[in-house]
Amino acid sequence: MSSETTNLSRIAIRGGAFMGFSQAVKVGSQFLSVILLARLLTPEDFGLVASVGPIIVFISLFQDLGLQQALVQKDKLDNLQISDVFWASTAAGVICSIIVVLISPLVASFYSDPRLIAVTSASAIPLLIGSLCSIPLSILNRNLRFRTLATIEVISIAVGLITALASAIIGMRYWSLLISTSASSLTTLVASWVSSRYTPMKPRFRMDREIISFGAGLTGFNFLNFFSRNLDNVLIGKFHGSVELGYYDRAYKLMVFPLQTISGPLSRIMIPILSRFQTNQVKFREIYLFSAQILCFVAVPGLASLVIISDTFVDILFGERWAPIAPVFFWLGLAGLLQPLGNSTGWVFISLGRTKAMFYWGIYSSIVTVGSILVGLQGGSVGVASAYALSSYLLKEPVLYFILGRKGPIFLADYWLIQGPLLASAGLSWFFVHFGFQEALSLAGFPLILMTLLTCYLLSLLSMLSHARGRKTLAKAIGMILRSSIQPSSTHPQ
Repeated sequence: MSSETTNLSRIAIRGGAFMGFSQAVKVGSQFLSVILLARLLTPEDFGLVASVGPIIVFISLFQDLGLQQALVQKDKLDNLQISDVFWASTAAGVICSIIVVLISPLVASFYSDPRLIAVTSASAIPLLIGSLCSIPLSILNRNLRFRTLATIEVISIAVGLITALASAIIGMRYWSLLISTSASSLTTLVASWVSSRYTPMKPRFRMDREIISFGAGLTGFNFLNFFSRNLDNVLIGKFHGSVELGYYDRAYKLMVFPLQTISGPLSRIMIPILSRFQTNQVKFREIYLFSAQILCFVAVPGLASLVIISDTFVDILFGERWAPIAPVFFWLGLAGLLQPLGNSTGWVFISLGRTKAMFYWGIYSSIVTVGSILVGLQGGSVGVASAYALSSYLLKEPVLYFILGRKGPIFLADYWLIQGPLLASAGLSWFFVHFGFQEALSLAGFPLILMTLLTCYLLSLLSMLSHARGRKTLAKAIGMILRSSIQPSSTHPQ
C-alpha cells in the first residue's frame, strides 16, 4: 500500500471517529430535545411546525442544485470555479427562500390556519443560510477536515438545543422551534466561513459545464428519490387511514434510523477520499471494496437480528398496542438488509462523476418502487412493505449492481461477494434462532435479543472468514486500527 493511501486510511479512521462522535451528539441531543421540549411545548406547537416540514424538505432539494457535491468530487478545481458555484448556490438559495415566502398564504389556506403564513415564511431563513454556508462546508469536506466539520456540527447542535429550551421557557411556544433551527444554521454559517477562510470573487454569471451536468444529474436523482420514498405514506394514508399510516411510519423510521445514522456521516468521509482516486481504478477499487465490506459487516447483522425477532423487539420497544408494526418492520427490515451496500453505490456514482447514470438509475428505481407500492396497496401497510421488499431483491438491486458493474472499477461479482455471504448468514441465523433459541430453549425478551445479536454477528464473521477477500478485509481493518492508534498521521487536516 502506498504512503498516500496509508495516510488517507488513517485520516479516514480518525475522520470516522470525529464524525461518529458528532453523530452521537446529534442523536443524543435530538432525544434530549424531544423529552425536554415535550414538557415545555404543546402537541399543537409541534404540529404547526411539522405541517410545513414536507414542503421545506421538497424545496430544499433545489437549494444548491447538487453543486456542493460537485466541488467535493471534481478532480481539479480553481478559485474562479469555486466562486461561480458559490454565486449560483446563493442565487438558488435566494430563489428557494422567496418561493417559500410566496407560497406561505397557500399553505395557510390549505391547513385553514393563518398562523402558518408566518411559520412558513420563517422556515425560509434556514434555507437561505444553508445556501450561504454550503460552499465553505464543501471546501472543508474536500480538504478532508473532518474534525473541523464535526466540531462545527456539535457546536451548532448545542446552540440549537439551548436556544430552543430558552425560547420555550420564556413562552415563545412554536416559535422556539423555528428560532432554534435558524440559530443552529447561523452558527454553522459563521463557523464554516471562519474555518474555511473562503473569500468569493466577483460574480461573472458563468459556470463550468461539467459542474452543471454533475449537479443536474444529482438533483434529478434526489427529486426522483424524494418522490418515490414519500408516495407510500401518501397512498397508505389516503386509502387505509391515519392508523394504518401510523403503523407504517413507525416501522419505516425504526428501520431507517440506524442505517441513516451510519451511512450519512460515512458518505461525507468516503466521497472526498474516493474522489481523490477517481483516475486510479486500482486504488479506487481497493478503497471502496474494503470500506463497503466493513460497512455491511457492521450494519447488516445488527439489522438482521432485529428482523429475525421483530415481534419480540417491537413488543419490548413500543408495547403490545403497537404489535401491528412487527410484520411491517419485518418486511421493511428485509429490504433494509440490502441498503448498506446499495447506499454505498452512491459513493461510486458521485465520486466518479457519473450522476447522469445515477439519474437514469433513479428513473428506473422510482418506476419499480411506485409499481410495487401500487401492487401491494390492497394489502395495507404490510402489503406495501412486502411488495417493496420483494421488488428490491428481484428488480432493483440486481439491476443496480449490473449497471455499475458494466464500466467498473467495481464489478457485478464484487457486489455479490459482499452481499451474498452476509445474506446467507442472516438466513442461517434465523434457522438457529427460530428452532434453537425459541422452540428448543424457549428464550424470550432481552436474553433472546442478546443471543440473536451474538448469533448474527458470529455467523457473519464466519462468512467473511470463509473467503480470501473477507479475510484480507478483516486483517487490514485490524491492522489499520492498531497503526492509527499508535502512529500520528503525516498530515493533520483540521
